[in-house]
Amino acid sequence: MDFSDLEKNVRERIKIGKTGEALELLNAFFKEDADSNEIALLSATYFSIVEKSRLGTTSDEATTLAINRLGSHIFDFLTAKKAYLKYKELTFGASASPTIAGNEHDAITVFFSVGSPHNDAQHAYIKHLTEYFSAHGIKLETLKGWDDNDPLIPIIQELKKSSGCLVLALERYYVNQGVAKRGSEQANEIKDRAFTSPWLHIETALARSFDLPLIILKEESLENEGLIHNDKQEWGIVRINQANCKEIEEYPIKNFILSWINQVKKYARQNK
Repeated sequence: MDFSDLEKNVRERIKIGKTGEALELLNAFFKEDADSNEIALLSATYFSIVEKSRLGTTSDEATTLAINRLGSHIFDFLTAKKAYLKYKELTFGASASPTIAGNEHDAITVFFSVGSPHNDAQHAYIKHLTEYFSAHGIKLETLKGWDDNDPLIPIIQELKKSSGCLVLALERYYVNQGVAKRGSEQANEIKDRAFTSPWLHIETALARSFDLPLIILKEESLENEGLIHNDKQEWGIVRINQANCKEIEEYPIKNFILSWINQVKKYARQNK
């Protein structure tokens, strides 16, 4: 059963009031997935509702309302998961699991810190980057799961399994006209400036704390801020143009990347 079949079966069961069966399907499908904890919580909520109904500690109306609310949460989960899988397919395609020398397990895993692409240029750059590193024995792995209670945990788990970190800082926000430190004597105008996702700063800091080989590819139009700043050369900042994905194969960017790849391979050998 693939995700499309799962989604269809789960939705059909919820519509006819068989929420328990829907949760059983989800538990079986996501048993080895990072989302298994979320499914377990949804299941626990369901059985709590059923138990209260059995004991007569809640009215039929309240039980129906709670079941409907739970069904809505399950639909939201499916929608979010579907969007994430679509993003993975559009971004990485078949190269998401590269085959190196006939065996994908030979590839060295590095954490790929990147925001969800939202235009064709970003999609193309990420796709080309992934294929390029695959050809050099590097497997780029993005964040697989999410924890609403402690979102740092899945990031840390992925970094611990990685031999390096590649940060691709692309535009997430564009400010046509705004103000920094509004309402103070230090207020200054923000005009025509681009910013990346704040999560890239967090993931960069965590990777640095693990002493992983780090390289940051920074879109040249981005504002310098936080850890993604042109002045931080020792952090491996490399300025790029997202409209030119072939630039990673040309001097001088190619030299920076190949140097980082050597660091990653050395780290992998020393930490087997």
